[in-house]
Amino acid sequence: MKCTDLQELAAAHAAGALDRAELARAEALAAHDPDVRDELASLHDAAAALAVSLPTGPAPSPEVRARVLEQIARTPQVRPAGAADAPAGFTFHGRDEGEWQPTPIPGLRVKPLSICHEKGYWTVLVELAPGTSFPEHDHDGAEDLYVLSGDLVTEGRTLGAGDFLHAEPGTHHHALYSPNGCVALVIEPARPEVLAAARG
Repeated sequence: MKCTDLQELAAAHAAGALDRAELARAEALAAHDPDVRDELASLHDAAAALAVSLPTGPAPSPEVRARVLEQIARTPQVRPAGAADAPAGFTFHGRDEGEWQPTPIPGLRVKPLSICHEKGYWTVLVELAPGTSFPEHDHDGAEDLYVLSGDLVTEGRTLGAGDFLHAEPGTHHHALYSPNGCVALVIEPARPEVLAAARG
């Protein structure tokens, strides 16, 4: 199976857009091919992380869903220039790939990058708009935060681009505040619903 065919099949599988025959084919391939299993798992992780970060709302009607999937099927899928196939076990995210997702906290958006099921952690980009605060919270597990841009005030310090914070399990994190906005890379325990959804 060509890599592009595999990616299209896996993407449709993660989106729930396969008919019965296509679904049976995907499951049969996954049962015998580790590359197919890896591709399915990677896209299901991304879809699950995306789903839990979105506000809940009414599901679209079957007619609307069918029209959207039909339009997707008719739209030519173009690989980015210079894109190369990733070896099995590797996932790449280009700087402009992926979508920022809103959260229930006004001014806070996230872009999930990966989930490690074995350790129950995920890696996510977090963006705070200028003047946004993140509420105080306790750490069930270790949390690592690396500021990529902007500023972030926490625990009596102002962090800027290139600054790093590690919090041990059991610590209490007072509210974080970004006067001018910031983007940070965060590695932290994934919420149980994220892990459960990603496992399917």
